[in-house]
Amino acid sequence: MKKEAAMEKRRWCYRFYVVIALAGVLLMGAQPVFIPAAYADESIEVECYIRDDNDYMPVGNVDVFDASKAAATCNSLYMDCKGRCIGCYLDENGDEYCYDTAGRKFQR
Repeated sequence: MKKEAAMEKRRWCYRFYVVIALAGVLLMGAQPVFIPAAYADESIEVECYIRDDNDYMPVGNVDVFDASKAAATCNSLYMDCKGRCIGCYLDENGDEYCYDTAGRKFQR
């Protein structure tokens, strides 16, 4: 009878370990889902412009988390850009700042 009790205890411990391990795997798999939601409030709305002679024509809008990547995001999202778009945003004072494809910041 003691052998059966010991075997049952081992099975119970093994099942407990499997349940804990599966819960850990599920939580680790869900982690990428929770992380972007934490940064959603920090996104910056950027207006994309394409150079047309000496003027810039609006192409569209994108949301970015890093303003220096604004032009790269515009160029990868909009086919009309063909690597020539800049990304501009308004700061808290209402001044418009732009980034070119090299990541250089300038005021417009």
